[in-house]
Amino acid sequence: MIINKKKILAALTIFLKALMILISGYLLIIIVIVLWTFEVKLQRWPIFIYSAPFSLRIGDDINYVRLLERLGRLGHVGNDVVVQEPGQWTLSGSELSIFLKYSPLKGLGIVSGPVGISLDWNKIRSIHLVRAVEDVNQITFEPELINIIPARGCGPELCRPVSLENVPPLLKNAIILTEDTHFFSHSGIDLTSIHRAFKTNIKAGRYVQGGSTISQQLIRMTLLTPEKTLWRKVNEILLAVGAEAIYSKKTILQAYLNRVYLGHWGAFPIRGIAEASRHFFGKDLPELDPAECALLAATIRAPNVINPHRHPERAHSRRNMVLGLLFKAGEISRDAYEEASESTVKMRKPGWTPVRADAFVDLVKVHLHAERTSAGPGRQDVVTSLDPLIQTDADLELKKLGDAAVQSYLILLAPQSGEIKAFIVPNPQKWTGSGGNLETVLPFVIIPALVSEKHDQVRYTLTSDLFTGSQEGIPLTFRQAFQKERLLLLEKLCASLGPDKIVSVLKEFGINASLKDHREIIIAPITPMQMAQIYSLLATLGNAPSLGAGVKVLDGISQGKTLERKKVSAEPPILFLVNYLLKGLQPANEKDIGPDNTWSKLSTFKARDLEGSWNIAYRSDSLLLVRTPGHDIKEAKIMNMVSNLLPQAKAGSENNAQIPEGVFFRKICVLSGLLATSTCPQVIREPFLKGTQPLQWCPYRHEANPVRSDTRN
Repeated sequence: MIINKKKILAALTIFLKALMILISGYLLIIIVIVLWTFEVKLQRWPIFIYSAPFSLRIGDDINYVRLLERLGRLGHVGNDVVVQEPGQWTLSGSELSIFLKYSPLKGLGIVSGPVGISLDWNKIRSIHLVRAVEDVNQITFEPELINIIPARGCGPELCRPVSLENVPPLLKNAIILTEDTHFFSHSGIDLTSIHRAFKTNIKAGRYVQGGSTISQQLIRMTLLTPEKTLWRKVNEILLAVGAEAIYSKKTILQAYLNRVYLGHWGAFPIRGIAEASRHFFGKDLPELDPAECALLAATIRAPNVINPHRHPERAHSRRNMVLGLLFKAGEISRDAYEEASESTVKMRKPGWTPVRADAFVDLVKVHLHAERTSAGPGRQDVVTSLDPLIQTDADLELKKLGDAAVQSYLILLAPQSGEIKAFIVPNPQKWTGSGGNLETVLPFVIIPALVSEKHDQVRYTLTSDLFTGSQEGIPLTFRQAFQKERLLLLEKLCASLGPDKIVSVLKEFGINASLKDHREIIIAPITPMQMAQIYSLLATLGNAPSLGAGVKVLDGISQGKTLERKKVSAEPPILFLVNYLLKGLQPANEKDIGPDNTWSKLSTFKARDLEGSWNIAYRSDSLLLVRTPGHDIKEAKIMNMVSNLLPQAKAGSENNAQIPEGVFFRKICVLSGLLATSTCPQVIREPFLKGTQPLQWCPYRHEANPVRSDTRN
């Protein structure tokens, strides 16, 4: 057989060229991947969604605002001695001391460090910032984390950036000594460490030590899977060498310190030393002492095995080993070493797991999408209006309804600001119920009934006789008809006012109404959010903002926009009368009626449609809407829920509605409908528009039940 050397040489040349092309292509891919990792992926950060910040003011009752419960949710614990560590509080006599943890949120006036609060019984008399040596009128606590919108290509994780200049040198050196001693001298791989790890593993008969550099660890945690295969190791080494060839040691170390895994908080991984410092110790990085720096460095090797919360003994042993390395390297003195190594492992108690608020988070996401704000470059913290205590209470109250809770809607909001405080719905994106009929908006049908055609002519007041009741057989006042014969009242108003006028008023309040055959009023389906918006206009006397999650993005992209306010032409005094009608007041003995505070009580309304029931309760500072499927829920359960979620407004609260100009209160005799005298046995305090109040006194001496007058307004 004759060997053709020229052909073999040509084939070999082609093979070598193809191999060079493949290697060049592979190296080009490595370079592209490294550039994409550092310039794109490592520049993406998650969006943190927080609840509303809680502010404590002089004059607040700590029990009413549930201060200690709020502190517990944030991971603060009570202590019998003077507090010295972040996350502790103590109550001694009339002095409450709190050591507030560090919060990374800026621009909200959140306080950290020790705070002294003097109490007068349970009310706050003074607030003193210890570090600033300053008395203040109020302090703001850090809000609770609700959820995390992950950066693209990542899972939801606790991770926020910090520049290398803000990392304590001791912490940086501790991590380098434990994870990559020759970091500043190698080019991505450390052959000495690999050889030492190989010998250690052979001697132990199992894998006990790795030889990966910081650059390799960074590549593995951001690009590769944790599986231990030869192919993955080859890619890891080549990518690490490529990163070292393109980027500086400072860039690589900073990226590593911001992404290194250090355990979990609930379902969220903790990545980066900034988040670990806050969650482990409640401190900012510059506040860490040598023992805490060593503990963070010690945890990196095996965060779940050396978990300081679960295994303090292991953490203590590993921490002291790192302290020994720092001492040998001359990073700390002998005195500092001995003091730190003898100290106990002190950890901040983790806060409660995030409150369940999936539907509310969906509202926030819709807002962020509309603002074109998504997880991307730069840290983004989103503060909302959700109150985690109220959300938790609402969830518990709704569960008391049994199986109906799964398909029920609950919205609790502040009508004056439009901010939602609690939000529980089966599906926030789609309303499947019919929702709405004329009965569900009856309070708005009443509005044109209270409007006088002329100033000197009164159509109706709350004390006007309307018709004879079907059960008692006696004339019913407007208030009594609303309480006992609602459908008859609706028919009476539609007949006397005319459908055109009613439709006009309904549309002004955002209710989609139309006429069928010029007679029958048809109400289009109304969603729970629309219903809450409509009744907010009543609660605010016709001037309510649009409802929302109170979103404020604290990254400079957006600070939240002013909500659009909807105004109606109906006069505030008339809307006040409608609200007062919904309070469900009952007659009382005249001597039992003292100074009138009833405008701060709740207005309540319940109605049905074909598929479910609507229950609405509100005053000017809060509104609760509960929509339940079917009609089997007992009213007592709903009223108990209302009383638990909307307690009586504080006396003198600035949020309590003021009586608008043009409304006058008079004591009315229930039997005659005229001004009550001292002998009237049944009296009710009623509001009137100016010029509509009765001028005559009740003529009866009430020795016996008299015949009711037919001359009432």
